[in-house]
Amino acid sequence: MEKKEKRLRAIASILFVIYLVLLVWIILFKLEFSLINLDYRRSINLIPFHYSTAVGEQFHIGEVRDNVLIFIPFGIFLSMLAFKMKLRSKILILLGTSLALETMQYVLIIGGTDITDLITNVSGGIIGIILYALLLKMVKDKQKIDILILVVAAVVTVLFLGLIAVLILAN
Repeated sequence: MEKKEKRLRAIASILFVIYLVLLVWIILFKLEFSLINLDYRRSINLIPFHYSTAVGEQFHIGEVRDNVLIFIPFGIFLSMLAFKMKLRSKILILLGTSLALETMQYVLIIGGTDITDLITNVSGGIIGIILYALLLKMVKDKQKIDILILVVAAVVTVLFLGLIAVLILAN
């Protein structure tokens, strides 16, 4: 592996770890800075796309959208870092990660465990895998695609961490 490729892989790994930490914070801790503010409840919904009408349809559509969107980078990073891994294995990793996060919500009593979240998280990851494959097919140069993705990921990460810093300072 050449020096530039190793450097790209190291940067991708660091950004992936930052993404995973943020993913856990978003899913488990709902962007809260204090454990006191968490919604301490334990529930399980095993009926896909079934919601109580108490919070409204718009909330549910937004939640489904957000769950898909938040896992798209997971699929992209997974495809970039485990390029030769079989699709089935990537999907199993997505499923296992989402299942672990949903289980942790139940165990820690910090939200509802929902089959819909599992479905939408994995769907988002699969979309990320497909997007990476499409980009690779269009450009036909893995290194160029990886550099593009890492630049975008670095910019988004810096902006997100800046937003977090602003929120912390505002409290």
